[in-house]
Amino acid sequence: MLIDNAMAIKVRKKRAVDNLGKVALSKKLKITTRTLAKIEAGNYDAPKRIYQSVMNWLVEDL
Repeated sequence: MLIDNAMAIKVRKKRAVDNLGKVALSKKLKITTRTLAKIEAGNYDAPKRIYQSVMNWLVEDL
């Protein structure tokens, strides 16, 4: 499942608003910091579990 550039921007913005570091967010999403860097760079074809955890984190404030 593709995390495109627009989604990557949303991840970076929410991480900044929540004042989370890369290590803290990667622990919260249960992914590695290297995977988080790929997500934040955009155009990342994520496995289903990672995609779901990122999307759930993005919508938890709604």
